Amino acid sequence: MNTAFAQKIDAVIESLMPELVAYSKQLISFPTVAGQEQGAQEYLRTMLEERGFAVDMWEPDIQAMREFFPFFRGSRESFAGSPNVVGVRKGTGGGRSLMVNGHIDVVPPGERSAWNTDPFTGVLEGDRLYGRGISDMKIAHAAFLTCVDALEKLGVQLKGDLILESVVDEETGGAGTLAAIMCGYQADGAVIPEPTGMVACTSSPGVSYFKVKVKGRAFHGGTCYKGVSAIEKAMEVVTALQELEADRTMRLHHPLFPALIPFTINIGTIQGGAWPSMVPDEVVMEGRFGISPRETLESARAEFEKALAALAEEDPWFQEAPVEVEWTNNFLLPGESDPDHALVRVAAEHFRTVTGREMEIGGCGAGTDGGALMTFGKTPAIVFGPGHTAHCANEYIEISEAKRFAKILLAVIIDWCGMEESEDL
Repeated sequence: MNTAFAQKIDAVIESLMPELVAYSKQLISFPTVAGQEQGAQEYLRTMLEERGFAVDMWEPDIQAMREFFPFFRGSRESFAGSPNVVGVRKGTGGGRSLMVNGHIDVVPPGERSAWNTDPFTGVLEGDRLYGRGISDMKIAHAAFLTCVDALEKLGVQLKGDLILESVVDEETGGAGTLAAIMCGYQADGAVIPEPTGMVACTSSPGVSYFKVKVKGRAFHGGTCYKGVSAIEKAMEVVTALQELEADRTMRLHHPLFPALIPFTINIGTIQGGAWPSMVPDEVVMEGRFGISPRETLESARAEFEKALAALAEEDPWFQEAPVEVEWTNNFLLPGESDPDHALVRVAAEHFRTVTGREMEIGGCGAGTDGGALMTFGKTPAIVFGPGHTAHCANEYIEISEAKRFAKILLAVIIDWCGMEESEDL
């Protein structure tokens, strides 16, 4: 891309910043926690149709997903009122297709008193736009719409197809992207604008939620030695999981995940016992299991189960009452793209042009829909977007960073998909 055209991209995005902010505020105003995505998706459908996209809007089918992928559990019994939206604008031919995948669902805002503003009213203060989901990841949808408007202002006709996937359920299980893959949506490359702080992540870890039940034998607390405390046995389970995490940290070293413990095992909740003077007969622990992009969901889960089954070799109680493991509704698949893929090189070139810096390549710190796209969708993807305040009170995006992202995204769209030559360009 020559310097003159790069300058046109810069100028057109500058001119469209009021629209980017307006789209962002509108999207924030929809409180799209799980089960309440309908309004925002209808808004996006209308916006895409007005811009010449053929739009598919449907509710994921849980039973079909279970048949497609036996490990799928699902975060709810029905997706009624929670539709996916996929818009496709066909190119003129001869170019590469590009998908932008973004989830429309957000986590709950939490305690309202922790917010300085209404979480679902986009409030602009200086360079920051506040609102639940703006960083994770409604700025992605707003930037995409802005880029489409920019293509119109520039008079650019793309050769390759341009696709927007606005999916549900990323925060609670990944059903939306899985459903889109089942419908056959794929592309030559994809950008997933999660809030990575503008780091291009080519590796996405997997995430699988678990529930572990530890049994004991109830007895009166005055003669507790006649019982078996599920709480004490649960302590052995915790130790076993800590040892498994340490072992996996040593074995699964990955150059794009420099964190001390890149694939954590986190116990998030513990429930057990029924009465202060009674030996507890059951403890239930739930948590999050991090999975390397270089292993499968199946093999990682098998390793987890084997580690807990091995407790019976050292403690006879676990022979009588084995630990029960249940894999619950939230999972995101691991996945990895080549850091030297052509899409990464294209993104790096335009990152350099816009920012004057080299693009950093890394691994995602959390699970994303990227794993499903890379693994099942056979779509090379980079997870790359502005922001760093996901899931916290007073979530915000810096408008200056969003502007840089929109310029990069527009340049990537044009470069990757290709454009018809025009005397005006």
